[in-house]
Amino acid sequence: MNRSSTALATLGVAVLALLTAPGVAQAAAPPTPAPVSAAAPDGYLYAWDGPNRTGDWCRWLGDDPDWGTCSGTTTSMRKRASSVDNRGYAGAYEDVDLFFETNYRGSHMCLWNGRYFSNWTAIYFPWDGKLGQGQSVDNNIASHRWSNNC
Repeated sequence: MNRSSTALATLGVAVLALLTAPGVAQAAAPPTPAPVSAAAPDGYLYAWDGPNRTGDWCRWLGDDPDWGTCSGTTTSMRKRASSVDNRGYAGAYEDVDLFFETNYRGSHMCLWNGRYFSNWTAIYFPWDGKLGQGQSVDNNIASHRWSNNC
């Protein structure tokens, strides 16, 4: 073996030893994506004022024409929700229509049964000719109603 081959082989062994030695810093695993399915069903719709189920939260068992009242860590979630979790039971009225205005008015988005949106920032109400069309869903939900399908 000539000198350059020996030097390359020695360098390769040294690099391999450094990479496999304990305590050597390695790149962290990439973060896992946000969940797309809700937690176990309990019949409620949940909303948080922060992304990824953070911050103040509210929950509702049935329809609510005004998110100005709710049960949770706060008394109002109107125009505050950034993440929403549909933990309704499968079957009739399993999906939830989320409305831009109180009393089920304005543009709406549908959240399927068992689905969870971790961050509404890049999700928009449809262009449907109603109040709120084209607006971000983030911090713009004011009421909801359970429905049979999205």
